[in-house]
Amino acid sequence: MNKRLFIFIKSHYWLVLIVVVGFLLRIGVIVKYGSDLSLNSDDMGYVKSALTLLETGMLTYHKADMATVHIMPGQSFLLALIFLLFGKGSFGILMGKFIFIVFGTFNIFMVYKIGKIIGNRFIGLLSAAMLAVFIPQILTDNLFITEAPFMLALLLLVYYSIKLANEPSNWKYFCILMLSYLVAIMFKATFALYPILLLFYFILKKYPIKIGLKQFGVAAVMLLVILGPWWIRNYVQFGDFIPLTGGGGNPLLLGTYQGAGINYGEPYVETVNGIKDQYPIKGQNAYFNLQVQNELAKERIKVWWADDKESFLMTYMRIKPILQWNTQFYWVEIYGFSKSIINSIHQHIVGWSFLSLFALFFMRHRWREYVLLVGIVVYNLIFNSVFYAFPRYNQPLMFILFIIISTAVFVFYQILMKVYAYFQNRKSEFNSLSSD
Repeated sequence: MNKRLFIFIKSHYWLVLIVVVGFLLRIGVIVKYGSDLSLNSDDMGYVKSALTLLETGMLTYHKADMATVHIMPGQSFLLALIFLLFGKGSFGILMGKFIFIVFGTFNIFMVYKIGKIIGNRFIGLLSAAMLAVFIPQILTDNLFITEAPFMLALLLLVYYSIKLANEPSNWKYFCILMLSYLVAIMFKATFALYPILLLFYFILKKYPIKIGLKQFGVAAVMLLVILGPWWIRNYVQFGDFIPLTGGGGNPLLLGTYQGAGINYGEPYVETVNGIKDQYPIKGQNAYFNLQVQNELAKERIKVWWADDKESFLMTYMRIKPILQWNTQFYWVEIYGFSKSIINSIHQHIVGWSFLSLFALFFMRHRWREYVLLVGIVVYNLIFNSVFYAFPRYNQPLMFILFIIISTAVFVFYQILMKVYAYFQNRKSEFNSLSSD
């Protein structure tokens, strides 16, 4: 085993160096800022939810005595398992942070794998290196928010989507793909429609229909087995079939107050308080409260569309995408990097990735895979523009921008080498003619 490890390190020294640097930068945050580094926002909400889950067996979020359908259970169950194994005190928090850092470090490795399978080793290494030193991601990997575990599931999902598309009969790849998908939606329900992207990608790859139908049947069974208990729990608690979460009404309503939407109706706080007065948040009413928010959001959208289609389209097609991608999710400053510097770097990354799209035309043997990656970004952009545009939702997708930029660097290098070779040949021909 030691010999195999030595051979791997010797043949992958650049990858090992990148992964080690990424790990040390993440561990350094704990050393410098402590394991209690927090946003004092969603992360603490998940910690409280996990502790309540251990004590009562009930999944909660906003209130410890009230069952919730506002979130998916993945994060709360993961943290509950960590606290069960390592304790609910400071040691449990420390081990939880370490486990999340391990997730983040493994994400670096998976970005390398995706970059390599789509392009080549150079693209994989450069993409992984960018993720390893990306300061906002280093911070996020030290927080108890869903991004680190979700990103791991997403990377596995993308990697095995590509592997399965190239080897349709490999059932191991199929099972890992399905498990990755199910884990991903346990953390973020927003990616539930990923199979639509996957179907489009498989069509481009001319996936065998017969095998695809068999796998669809197995996928349906896996979906029932894993999500079935969640559906039963939701029906027992709230008397309704809730496939994923019932919390979509809140971000949908919030989203109607972005851009020009802020000019319509009562202010958001007054609207929400009015709903609370009519439907006090206790027991089953917590779910109905969210449903009322959903109906009010739809009503606001109808009024807005009827009143001013131009500002509506401007908000949902321009302002919201800009809100998502103009800044980076970076609430706590680390390693001396200010928010303004990080946002400036982020804007350069987004700009470079747009310019780098030209390089995809030179990767004709893998254009379908790049379509899948770009499709994920577009899907996420559209989904969050419909609901609530927030930079945090894009952070797990930064690896796609890194892969696109790395591809452009590789293509540019190849072009330079060809130009250099061309002029060298011309120079040799000229010298040979001169000597004659």
